[in-house]
Amino acid sequence: MTGAGGTTTHLSEVKPTGTITIENRNDAQGTFDVRVTNVSSPKDISSVILPTWSQTDDLRWYEATRQSDGSYKLTVNKKDHKYRTGTYTVHLYYKDSSGGLTGAGGTTTHLSEVKPTGTITIENRNDAQGTFDVRVTNISSPKDIASVILPTWSQTDDLRWYEATRQSDGSYKLTVNKKDHKYRTGTYTVHLYYKDSNGGLTGAGGTTTHLSEAKPTGTITIENRNDAQGTFDVRVTNVSSPKDIASVLLPTWSQSDDIRWYEATRQSDGSYKLTVNKKDHKYRTGTYTVHLYYKDSNGGLTGAGGTTTHLSEAKPTGTITIENRNDAQGTFDVRVTNVSSPKDIASVLLPTWSQSDDIRWYEATRQSDGSYKLTVNKKDHKYRTGTYTVHLYYKDSNGGLTGAGGTTTHLSNPSAQRSYTVYIDPGHGGRDSGASYGGVHEKNLALSVSNKLRENLLQYGINVLMTRTGDYDVDFKTERSRMTNASNADLFISIHFNATGAGVSNATGIETYWYQYNPEYQPKINKEMHNNPTRLAESEILANKVQESLIKETGAVNRGVRRETFAVLRETAIPAILVELGFMDNPSELQVIKQDSYHTRLAKALAQGVMNWYGAVEGK
Repeated sequence: MTGAGGTTTHLSEVKPTGTITIENRNDAQGTFDVRVTNVSSPKDISSVILPTWSQTDDLRWYEATRQSDGSYKLTVNKKDHKYRTGTYTVHLYYKDSSGGLTGAGGTTTHLSEVKPTGTITIENRNDAQGTFDVRVTNISSPKDIASVILPTWSQTDDLRWYEATRQSDGSYKLTVNKKDHKYRTGTYTVHLYYKDSNGGLTGAGGTTTHLSEAKPTGTITIENRNDAQGTFDVRVTNVSSPKDIASVLLPTWSQSDDIRWYEATRQSDGSYKLTVNKKDHKYRTGTYTVHLYYKDSNGGLTGAGGTTTHLSEAKPTGTITIENRNDAQGTFDVRVTNVSSPKDIASVLLPTWSQSDDIRWYEATRQSDGSYKLTVNKKDHKYRTGTYTVHLYYKDSNGGLTGAGGTTTHLSNPSAQRSYTVYIDPGHGGRDSGASYGGVHEKNLALSVSNKLRENLLQYGINVLMTRTGDYDVDFKTERSRMTNASNADLFISIHFNATGAGVSNATGIETYWYQYNPEYQPKINKEMHNNPTRLAESEILANKVQESLIKETGAVNRGVRRETFAVLRETAIPAILVELGFMDNPSELQVIKQDSYHTRLAKALAQGVMNWYGAVEGK
């Protein structure tokens, strides 16, 4: 053999590898996963061993399970380690086919002590009933939960240990009643404990709530007050008391010497009702005081409030209407309806006169419909014509007289040849709304006042015609005048409301117009009478009488009597005026003139102005 040289090399000891990762740590359940990757060993690997412990006396040697991705996995549960928390140590060994172990590292992790949780909520507290609900949600414990315990007390000597009831949503609920705690009010303390299967208790918090002393409640309402009958009803609702309610008492009085203790009657809706009559209180009117008490089964009284009401002295009523006025015969009928008096009515008296030296006290006759009627004849009043005044009195069984109003009418001399007919013209109508502001239309205001004026004039015995009685078109240029000229009316009144046309204005007040000739506006159907001296003179008188009456009744700003050549004044053959009863484009004035009650006053004033005109022109 012939040597030809040599060399050397080195084979190192192969070290095992393995990466240990802690996953899915769950403090509440007390578990964590150990995953081993990058697995290799210089020897064969028959199994992967993971010895694990928290303390030396709970060491467990686990065999990890191979996963589809080649890693190895183990789930550790603290129940296998005496339920300990804190640091856990995990070592890694590879076991070969001969049973040998090769160490490949280790790691640690930490399981924290899990605290119990529970949210305590107070619900449905009812001071009147003395109850409240305790609801527990967000429930968890490091141990098993066999039951939820809620010790509750207001003072130490009324402590009760309650077991709450599980609800369908997983919460727990308890209703506490003060009757189980010596009926005490004030602060209540509630603690929360979880009881485990071994009987151990784990505290999870607490809360407090407050039960107030329940006050009695009762809402007292006065209903159906009737001054004429002297009665009113007392109704009590929202009835409750901290004690039982045997009866509801309503002591009632107008003065201290007429107090009566009434027991109210229970109604089907749960309210209580009492009717008070002034005859049980010495027939007194004025302020009545009502107190509310609940009487319990032991006879005790609990006050629950009170109220007052007022019974007014009933005023007499009576509507006086003049009917069947006949100037030729010199007679008229007086009819009285809506007859009532706070005292009994033995007879209805109607003192009547044209002047103070012809006054007669008449007794009216009762009619089958309940009204009273009287016929007045001027022969009993010195054959006088002109204004007659009629007053209304009720005579009671003791001879006392109670006044109930009055009215006037007018008997004319037949030679004057007046028809006592007035033509009323409600301005605009139909498609012509007139002025419109804030949803209020002039045509509607004019018709409202016109209708009320009609009723006033009828009560004076005046006949009434109208250019329109509803919301429809009537031509203002000639048609309204044509209708009037075809009648036998004594005078014409056109009803309007004003506007400046400038949007919103501060203009205010009432003004009345009569005819002023203007050569630029020639009459079309009234050429003969438009400038007739008598017509003009009586138109001026009418304008002044009406304007004076309107200002006196309403207190409105007096814009005076004016002249214009308006078509309805120009084309009408009889005395004619046009009234503007207030400014619709003045927001403040609009609020007044749109009121029905103001229309009533305007109509009253217009009617009085008309009657004053009749008195003036017939006295010429």
